[in-house]
Formats: sequence, C-alpha cells, structure tokens
Amino acid sequence: MENKENTILEGLNAEQRKAVECTEGPMLIVAGAGSGKTRVLTRRVACILARGGDPSRILALTFTKKAATEMKERIGRMIGRREAWKIWMGTFHSIFVRILREYSEVLGYPRTFTIYDTSDSQSAVKACIKELGLDDKYYKPKEVLSRISLAKNDLVTAAAYRNDSQRISDDIRARKGRICDIYSMYSEKCRNSGVMDFDDILLNMNILLHTSEQAGTEIASRFSHILVDEYQDTNVAQYKILRYLAGRHHNICVVGDDSQSIYAFRGAKIENILNFRKDYPECSVIRLEKNYRSTVNIVNAANSLIAKNVNRLPKTCVAVGEEGDKIRLLNAFSAQDEAIMIASSITERMRSDHAAYRDFAILYRTNSQSRAIEEVLRKRNLPYAIYSGHSFFERAEVKDMMAYFKLVVNVNDDESFKRIVNVPARGIGDTSLLALGAIAKDQGCSLFKAAYSENFADYGLKPAASAKIRTFCDMISKFAAMQVDGDARSVSGDLSDACGLYAYHKGDTSIEGQSRAANVEELLNSVYQFVDERRAEYIDQMMADGMSEEGAELECPAVTLGEFLENISLLSNVDIETDEDATNKIALMTVHSAKGLEFPYVFVSGMEENVFPSGGQMASPAEIEEERRLFYVAMTRAKEAVYLSFARTRMRHGKTESNSPSRFIREIDSEYVANPLSSSEFDDDSSSSGMGGSGFSRFGGFGSRGNAGMQAGRGAAYDRNSSSGFNRASGSGFNRNFGLGYGAGRGTGAGSGGFRNTGGGMSPQHGGKYREAAASASRDIARKKTELGQRPLPPKVADDANFIPEPMTAFKAGQRIEHNRFGRGSIIEISGTFPDLKAKVKFDDFGEKLLLLKYAKMRFEG
Repeated sequence: MENKENTILEGLNAEQRKAVECTEGPMLIVAGAGSGKTRVLTRRVACILARGGDPSRILALTFTKKAATEMKERIGRMIGRREAWKIWMGTFHSIFVRILREYSEVLGYPRTFTIYDTSDSQSAVKACIKELGLDDKYYKPKEVLSRISLAKNDLVTAAAYRNDSQRISDDIRARKGRICDIYSMYSEKCRNSGVMDFDDILLNMNILLHTSEQAGTEIASRFSHILVDEYQDTNVAQYKILRYLAGRHHNICVVGDDSQSIYAFRGAKIENILNFRKDYPECSVIRLEKNYRSTVNIVNAANSLIAKNVNRLPKTCVAVGEEGDKIRLLNAFSAQDEAIMIASSITERMRSDHAAYRDFAILYRTNSQSRAIEEVLRKRNLPYAIYSGHSFFERAEVKDMMAYFKLVVNVNDDESFKRIVNVPARGIGDTSLLALGAIAKDQGCSLFKAAYSENFADYGLKPAASAKIRTFCDMISKFAAMQVDGDARSVSGDLSDACGLYAYHKGDTSIEGQSRAANVEELLNSVYQFVDERRAEYIDQMMADGMSEEGAELECPAVTLGEFLENISLLSNVDIETDEDATNKIALMTVHSAKGLEFPYVFVSGMEENVFPSGGQMASPAEIEEERRLFYVAMTRAKEAVYLSFARTRMRHGKTESNSPSRFIREIDSEYVANPLSSSEFDDDSSSSGMGGSGFSRFGGFGSRGNAGMQAGRGAAYDRNSSSGFNRASGSGFNRNFGLGYGAGRGTGAGSGGFRNTGGGMSPQHGGKYREAAASASRDIARKKTELGQRPLPPKVADDANFIPEPMTAFKAGQRIEHNRFGRGSIIEISGTFPDLKAKVKFDDFGEKLLLLKYAKMRFEG
C-alpha cells in the first residue's frame, strides 16, 4: 500500500502533493494555467483508491468526454483498469442521465426517455409558436429556445417563469411577452413525448433531489467523494446539485481557475468558485502556481494583465522554464496587412526554429475575423485547419451569399439556383422545384430559363407558385444586367439588401444568428476590400508610370463581381494539404475554442478596441473583466512565444473603422514586451463602440465621427452607393459624378456632407464652397483621361498570381526588391511616417519611381 502511494506521489511538487494527499474534507484547488491540474486530479483519485476507497463511491465530473476518458486511462495505469472503470466519472449530463433513468417514474417520465438535440428542440419550439398563432418574425425559435435554456439553467420551471415578474417584464420590453406560454407548451410537448432536452437533465436532477426525499437520500448516500474539474464554468443548476450531493460529508474537491472563467454567456457563474470558501468555511485552499507550460516572459506578462481584474482569487503563477522571448507586437495598417505580417512571422519562425505548421495557432475573438487570414495563408500555400468551426468560405451563410453572386454572374448555374431560390424563405417549396426541374428537363434548359415557361399549369404549378419563382428570377435578372460592367462593391451590397439574406440573419438576435450575420458582412467586406485593392493597384500604376500625380483624383475602371469570384475560386482551389502529413497544419480558432489547448507559438489577432475587448465603452466592468480573462486564456495557450497583432484600420459592419490598440496591450507590463507602444499610440477617442471614426459605411457616407471621415493617411475609402472614387491623401471620397464628400453623413447626404448618387453630396452650407472644386476636378480628370488615351502605356511586367507583398514597415534603404509591375530595383530612400511611408526606388527597367508603400506591392528580391 505504501509503495503504491509513493508511486502515485512521485514527481509531484510540494503543492501538488498536498492536494493529492489530503483526501478528506472540502478542498479548493486554484490551478493556474499549465500547472498540472489534470495530473493532480487523477492522482488524487488514485490516492483515495490506494487507501482503500471504493471506486463505485467516487463521483468525478468533467466538462468533456475526452477529459473523463483520459483521466480514467491514467488512473487505470496506476491502480488497475478494472477499478478505474467502476468510478462514476464523466460529464455532468452523462452521469445525471444514468441517475434520472433509475428514478424516471418519480418524475413522470418513461425509463426509455429520449433526449432532444438542439435541432429537435428548435423544431418543437417552432411548432409551439405556430400553434399559438404567434408571429415567428418576433418569436424566433432559436431566440425563444435560448431564453428558455437560460431559465432552466437558473432552475426556473415553466410555472415559475410565468410568476417571475422580472423575466415577464423583460420579455414584454423585448416585444415577446408570450414566451411564458411557449415555454409551458414546449415543456408539455416534451413530457407528453417522453423526451428531455439537455437543459432538462440538470433541471430534473435538481427537482428529483429536492422534491423526493427518498430519492435524494439514496442518491447522495452513494458517493463518499466528489471531484469537479473546471469548477469556474459551472452554472446555477450544477452548483445546486453539487451542494446537495456533498451536503452530508463535505468531501468535495473542486479544481478551477477563476482567471479562465469565460463562459458567462452560457450561464456560467464565476461566483461559484469565488464563494467556495463561504460555502465550506472549513475548506483547504491549495494554489497550484507553478506553470510548466509557458516561458517566464509569457507567464509574467499574463500575470501583469490579469492583476487588473478586481473580482479574482489571489494567485501568482511562476514559470519553471526558461526566460524565453518577450511578447512581440505586430502593428499593421489593415486587416490584410495584419494577415501578411502574421504569415511572414510564421515562415520566419519555421526557418529559425525548424518549427512545424502544427506548432502555430492563430486566435481571434470572432469567427468572421478568419477570412483575411485564410486568404493570405492560401496565397502563401501555408496549410491550416479551422477548429470548432468551418473554413470561412465553407460556412453555410457564406456559401449562400456566394451562390447569389454566382447566379447573377451566370444565371444558368443550376446548383446556385437550387441553393438559394428559397433562402431566405420565399414560399417556394420542394413541390414547386420538382415541377420546375421537370420543365427544365423537357425543354432542355436551365432552371432560370424554365422559370419563364408559359406552360406551368401543365406541370401542376399554380399561378401563385409560378409568380413567386418569377419574382425571384426577376430580381436575379436585374442584378445580372447590373454586374456586367457594374462595380462589384455596389452590386454586391445592393444584392445583399435585395435578397434579404443579411437582414434575415441580422434579425436573429441569438448568438448563432448574429455570428451568421457577421459572416455575411465579412464576405461583403471581402468584396469591398478586393475592389479597394484593385483600384489602389490601378492608381499606383498610374502614379508610378508618371501618368498621375500624388493626390489627384482618378476615375478608376469598374472592378466587377466576376473578377472577385474568379479571385476567390483561385484561392479556394489551392491544394494546401500533403498526403504525407495531413495533420500538420496551422490551427485557426476563436479564443473560446482554444481553452484547454496549448501550442508552442500563439498569434492573437485583432487586438483593438471594439474588437478585443468587444463592446468598447458600452461594455460593463464585469464584461470587461470577462474579456480580460478571455485574453489571459489566449496568452497562456503559448509555450514559447506570443505575438499580438492589431490593425490601424479594419472593415467591420460594412465600413472601415480606425480603432486604437486594445487596452489589454497597454495593461501588459512593458518589461515583458519586445516592442512596446508609446502612450501616444493609444488613441482613446477612436475606441467608442459603433463610432467608427473613419471610412465609409456600406450604406453610404462616412463613419459618424466625421472630421473628413477617414483621416489623412488612414487609407482609401469607397462608398458603394456612390460608386465612389478615391483620394489617397486626405481620405475624402470622389464619386463617378465627380461629387466630393466630407465629414459625417450617409448616402442621402445627411450630416455635413456624405455622398449622394446624384453627385453633389454636399450640405447646403458647403455646396458653394466645393461645387467649384468638383467642377475643377471634373475638368482635370477629363483632361487626364484624354492624355491617357493619347499616351501609350509603358511595357508591363507580367503579373505573378503568387506574388505576396511584404508589409510596408519591412523595407529599408539599400534593399533590393521586386515590384509586382515594375520588376526588380533598389530602394534609394524611405521617407514619411507610418502609415504614409514613401519609397524612392530605382527600377532596373523603368527608372526612378516614388511609391506610396501602403499601395505599392513589393517584396524582397528572391
């Protein structure tokens, strides 16, 4: 016995050993990131068994099946497989379902009750809404189900919900005052069908324990020891169950880290771990503060950050490894520039450290941020995998919007037609599509052309059904004509509005619905940025060729939706996997998905106010603390190095924003940062939520903070409603009717300027002042167009489809470079300040050129 126990304690540090040896009474183990909490939990169970404990009386609860399986296997290797598998070890739901089946009759359920998944639950809720005659535009099934779920996690039954004045009041304010009726009917349907949903498992477990004295006593007496992993993630229902089961013996050991409590949106209560000592005043508190995962610099940086949280348990993690690299900041101009810098840093690390792709993780706050990163990784042929989600262009809502794009470019694309003819719902069902398919087959034409057939009745289609199909096709036909020579920015934006896909997802206020809306927005951003890049390339070419002076307005040729689709298709078809090692990929995921994982090198992107932390100045102190914990989780995933990247401009919600670097960057002690920012580089004025500060909204006009919209040097901005032109120096806009727009305002010319489709876009008080400038600009452009038509273009260097430019800050005087159009040359000098850096380059074949680096596409000579 003693030898077995010595083996169990072997290799543990002093604090870990205390946590394992003390097997009786309540214990709180505050386990910092990388401190070996899984090792402690498994060895504590093994120690209980080695001292004669009955495995069938040990209850060990985890949040994932994988964690439970790994713990059982480790215990089995120490104590014996047979003993290990007698332990009640698993997730909360899996353990409690076993118990509920035993006592199902007490609760009025059959022993063979089934469990609804989320899709089943949504369908049942939808049926309730329909039966009650409610408008599903207000009572969206997902939103209603989410509300019911939160109530169940707070142990509020349908009957209690009806009597909860606060919840009813909240529902009425949200114009959903009959959720209580839906909840009641849904609960009745579940019971009559002999089913429970996931939330019912926890709710009914509490009901069983607290309403049946016999059942509660029998269940509680089964367990002599209770162990709980990730205690900071428990909700009210789980907390109540644990309090009841440990009520007699208090032999409960919980392990967690309040600094990693990041699931409040799911109902998790950080108070559960913060108040554990109040619940069990006699408890022992063990702090596991030695970090075996990360370097000294990473751990110290994370400590300096999380110390800013007020509501936390005292804990100071100490790294036992080497000092390691300091945190490195990647200061980018745009989201695309940020992605390029990340990719360049990865390839540099691979060369210097002989690292594999799998050693890298790129983390972001929301899924929609992955798009720009994915595009650059594809271009550089760097293999990656999206975790806990799909590749951006594989997400259903993105594929739906892309199908609209494809159909207006090619109306005969039957696959795209079938995908979106009833998305969002237009009352065009399967029966109508089957009939339409039969017409197309008989007439040998596409579905789109078949929609204009004159003999719908012969195929059983009623006039109402045929009218709906033709209405859809008329919309597609309109945009098909527009896209031929129309600007992709305006066509895609107008199409998004007309088809209703964005509005449909935006109207779903659930977390999932808002995520889908954000992904549709991000796809539109991709179109806008593609147009911006193509126009910037055109202007750069004209300027470098000496055919345009810096700051002069040009009427750029239209960038079509077909060009965008071709570009995306080429990116998507790049083969980034190898047969030899298909798992050797860069990991891309949200920070929430990264919880519990670790990587040698971690990049945290989008470190800007309003992005990370999200919410900006509208966020409450509690929300900011949770965001800070989320960032703490991101940093502590890294073993060897952390990179924090941010962009000075980023397109979000259809407009270019300029947010200051995240406050969290400033909160890290500069001692642990390789290239800390100065205080002047944090622009607090641009950090307020929803106030953009720069750029045009896709709905027209500048961001509402005005001051000439995008500030000088912040980059180009375009307004799809005005087919806007471009002013590289001041950020002012120029539409194809030669109207100038300054300051705040929307496409209607509201505020102090803004753009109009009619070309003026000026408020009355400014009209006279700028009308003359507009006329002058019009004459200048007409003259330059004439000159351009008379002067032959110099020979053009063949474009390289795989040309990947370096970030502007990478260049120095004396370097040899390659330009995507002018070929090889030498940098004579670099002038200006970021982001308006200029390079004077002497090209081997085209002579001396002065280039604005934020638009020039250059890389080092290879």
